[in-house]
Amino acid sequence: MQGNRLLLSPGIVLAGGIVAATAWLVALLFFDITDETGLILAGASGAIGGLGGMIGALWQNYTTRHTQEYIAQQEHQAKHDPLTGLFNRNALFSELETSIARAKQTDTVLGVLFLDLDRFKVINDSMGHEAGDDLLRIVAERLEGTVRGGDLVARFGGDEFVVVCRDLLSEQSVLAVAKQILKSFTEPVSLYGGAQVISTSIGVAIARPDDTRRSDDLVRDADAAMYKAKKAKSGYAVFDEVQRLQVIDRLDIERDLVQALEQEQLVVFYQPLIDVKAKRLYGFEALVRWNHPTRGLIGPGDFLGVAEETGMMAKIGELVLREACAQAAVWNHLSPDAQGVKMGVNIAEQQLLDGNFPYLVADVLEWSGLPAEQLVLEITENVIVDHLAGLSVLRDIRELGVSLAIDDFGTGQSSLSYIKQFDMVSTLKVDKTFVDDMSSGVNRAIIEAVVAMARALDMQVVAEGVESEHQVKELLDFGVHIMQGYLFNKPVAGETIDPASWFSAREGELAIEVSEALDPTTPGLSSTEVSRAFTRTLDHTRARPKRMG
Repeated sequence: MQGNRLLLSPGIVLAGGIVAATAWLVALLFFDITDETGLILAGASGAIGGLGGMIGALWQNYTTRHTQEYIAQQEHQAKHDPLTGLFNRNALFSELETSIARAKQTDTVLGVLFLDLDRFKVINDSMGHEAGDDLLRIVAERLEGTVRGGDLVARFGGDEFVVVCRDLLSEQSVLAVAKQILKSFTEPVSLYGGAQVISTSIGVAIARPDDTRRSDDLVRDADAAMYKAKKAKSGYAVFDEVQRLQVIDRLDIERDLVQALEQEQLVVFYQPLIDVKAKRLYGFEALVRWNHPTRGLIGPGDFLGVAEETGMMAKIGELVLREACAQAAVWNHLSPDAQGVKMGVNIAEQQLLDGNFPYLVADVLEWSGLPAEQLVLEITENVIVDHLAGLSVLRDIRELGVSLAIDDFGTGQSSLSYIKQFDMVSTLKVDKTFVDDMSSGVNRAIIEAVVAMARALDMQVVAEGVESEHQVKELLDFGVHIMQGYLFNKPVAGETIDPASWFSAREGELAIEVSEALDPTTPGLSSTEVSRAFTRTLDHTRARPKRMG
């Protein structure tokens, strides 16, 4: 609108000049002003009109040029990343579609390289965001200086970049570009007077002239290959047929998982935790399984990653929480010995970041009738460290009377400076990797340190992945007496657990005798029956954490 007003200004000036000249001519004709003064005035009016027209023309040229520059600037900003000046994500897909069509017409090979910086988070966290921004600019300049003139470089987001290699005659030419980029990254980067070595992992997707993939398909495939390269620490990896089948399978899982939630195909299994010293059942960990209509029973490792990426993890987490609390409440009714047994439920990252999650926990406890002190919510070490702001949510949950545990402890990034902030946590679960090889001096030292730290902080320690009697004896020597693992029992469905035999204390010296005593013979209630038994409409105000009003 402003540009339109500017374009009207020359016309106004020119019209004003013409009107002035016309006025004086009328005055000459009607008022018979023929003397020298009148002629001078009429000439001056004409000159003013002409000058106005000339000024108007110049102003129009100026405003038109600057309006075009403004439009061009807006178009550039819409297509380019403001930090690095490279093409942005939207422009990448548009340019890539054009490149795909061109490759088909010219019968050439197209390459898409997806880059992710390997140590960016470390530098960004340790040196600050300004250093991180400087590093991204340097990487952008280095990429533009490395690729060929006709190639396209874009910033995909964060520390991710995409290079589109065009007009190539062979697949080897694409790999040559990837190798050249890796070579350019061997040169250290100067940041704030210090030299930093930054590496990258590259995923490569190659499109031949007869390829039917579109721009988003190629970027997705290159991204998948990048994760393969990062995991293998190989520098670069090419998207292949095996990965193509994996991508197709992932899309199938994603589609079927939506139906699984709608059709109640997800079920909860329970793995027991044994207090070996007291020779009794300490608790359970609730673990989700997928009873797929064609694939059979699927473990969490095959679908929870997809659930996290697609935002379905919160729904699955709520389902497991409700089923587990309802099942534990049913056992409480069926056996007095079950009333002290803990029920552990894993918290997903999406749930920890949801400020309303404490309300959900309070709601589920009231709905199921399970005492809060029997519920233990487990959070992985990395999730809690990456989201320290979520500690307020955990404190709200703790005020409900619910216990909190850190799962897979020892495998993450926490340190003593973080642990002291976990004052609401009551249990540390030592990861299976340390239990597997306690002959290693390092692993033994870690377990001893965890136990000593837990005692100092008044925390309970649970050992995961116990599979032999020898491990039981060593863990008891360390002072760890609560354990879970296949030695005692694999995760089982709720209906296979008989409260009459599972919840009473056991005699015997070795854990294997506990395992034999836990062999289920009498079925209980199915998870579906448990859930339906407790489903009812609440007609009163649900419990709220005190700190949240």
